Amino acid sequence: MNEADKKLTIEGLAQSKEELINKLKNTFELQKFNVEIAFESGWKQIHPAIDVVDGVAYVGVELPCYHIDDEGKRELHEHHFLIGSDKHKILCLKEALAKENVKLRHSVVRLPNRWSLKSIEAWLNGEVWVDPREVYVAVKTAFETYIEFEDDRVYDFLTLWSIGTYFYHLFNSYPYLNIHGMKQTGKTKLDTLLSLICFNAVFSNNISTASAYRLVQSGRCTLIMDETEKLRNPERQIDFRNMLYAGYKKGAVVYRTHKDTLKPEPFEVYSPKVVTNIRGIEDVLEDRCITIIMKRGKNLEITNREIPMEAEVWQEIRDMLYVFYLSNFNEVSELTEQMNLLERVTSKLKQRELEIWKPILTLAYYFDKHFNGLFETICRFAESKSQEKLVENLTETLDYLLVQTLHVLVKEPDFYRVKDIKEEMVKNMDEPQKWLTCKWVGNALRRLGFTEKRRFGTGYQYYLTPEKVKDLMERLGIPEPTLSNTFTNTLSSQSSTCLSIPEVYEALRNKLTEPFYESKAVNLIAELRKCNPEEAEKLFKVLVDEGKLFRDAYGLWMWGS
Repeated sequence: MNEADKKLTIEGLAQSKEELINKLKNTFELQKFNVEIAFESGWKQIHPAIDVVDGVAYVGVELPCYHIDDEGKRELHEHHFLIGSDKHKILCLKEALAKENVKLRHSVVRLPNRWSLKSIEAWLNGEVWVDPREVYVAVKTAFETYIEFEDDRVYDFLTLWSIGTYFYHLFNSYPYLNIHGMKQTGKTKLDTLLSLICFNAVFSNNISTASAYRLVQSGRCTLIMDETEKLRNPERQIDFRNMLYAGYKKGAVVYRTHKDTLKPEPFEVYSPKVVTNIRGIEDVLEDRCITIIMKRGKNLEITNREIPMEAEVWQEIRDMLYVFYLSNFNEVSELTEQMNLLERVTSKLKQRELEIWKPILTLAYYFDKHFNGLFETICRFAESKSQEKLVENLTETLDYLLVQTLHVLVKEPDFYRVKDIKEEMVKNMDEPQKWLTCKWVGNALRRLGFTEKRRFGTGYQYYLTPEKVKDLMERLGIPEPTLSNTFTNTLSSQSSTCLSIPEVYEALRNKLTEPFYESKAVNLIAELRKCNPEEAEKLFKVLVDEGKLFRDAYGLWMWGS
């Protein structure tokens, strides 16, 4: 043996020795058998309903099977299978899964088969393919046939949302659909349509919390909840609300205590959900929703048209959607990583709005190559819905009302009494509100980031500055009042009984010769023009916009040259 061979032999022995030592380190000797950790050969975990693992998409289905014994006797049973995008099928029984080195992430929940046996067989035999255009048109036509909307963009949105229920697990979040409107506007009819089209849709207005959690976790179901005013039931609302608060985001879990073992168990709660009611929903939940407001239709041919529940068209649409998903999951998945496609709307959609719209925009971008202009249409629709939500927040959300009050009240850096802030908020209320107390205002101020305070008599004062209030308005997306472009045009719209424009301008410059606070100038304008403080404040801001005023190093105002 030459030196080279000896060296290779020594290295081989050393390597074998090292492997043996590592193996012994990971081996545990027990009485009946030894346990060895197998770091190098883990199980492939697949969700039993729908999933993508190692570049292969899977859909769970129930298929009829014959059990054949040694004597050739055949007995019909039904078993759960995973149908892969690679045309491979996996029987979900313990022995068969072990041969495939596969483990199910959750137990199988038995649901009615929504993918026809004929279509499944054709897919496995490579005999079926669908045109994305046909899929989109089929789904959109269903909504156009049975539901009337004033805005045609709603049909495109609902089409994308419904198709997205088959792809939602590819995204980090998926928006809830909030269907809102008065009685007899077609809300339940729309829910019914969604239940016929969406992935593993479960439509119930009286589902138990235990069933809902299991259906979402094991079936990745599209949960459609009609008349959700019933969630006000105190015995159910905590569990349901926990699921709804967390379930729009991938990876979210909610812990529930097992009734028998009394041990907490985690439940995955991420899935598409439809929340339908008359009264509307609370602010926290609404942030996770895209709201569609239903109105009573005028076209009786559409509104009176009943949905034929047993029609073959619904099975045909679902068959197309399953095949479309297995054929196109990879391309859609790649688009989710291309954040640059959202650059055109990021200026209008921020934070959670952008987060919940991303799946819809991604699918719109995919279909845009088949329907030119679709992505642009959905972008504009997203912006309009975002603006609707902003306007509603500005008029109804309590924290927004407080910030608007601070914008009016805080004219210079100073300590402001909580009581004065509360009384200023009361002026903007149509009727007294029991919840609006000094304690609520104090807690809200701290929540908004104002922490510097001092005791004043029996109450408290908080240190507030116009700059910080303005910064908070920008962060919350609260716009400042829009004003006319020129100070002259604005002042000329006032009553002719007060000082003329040149007189007011000269009076201001003559009286305010030293650096001054905004409040002093506003009060003087109100006195000279005989107008209210709000109008005087607008006129002052016009002066600022025209560059007639500027701040010095101490934050005081001075006249420009």
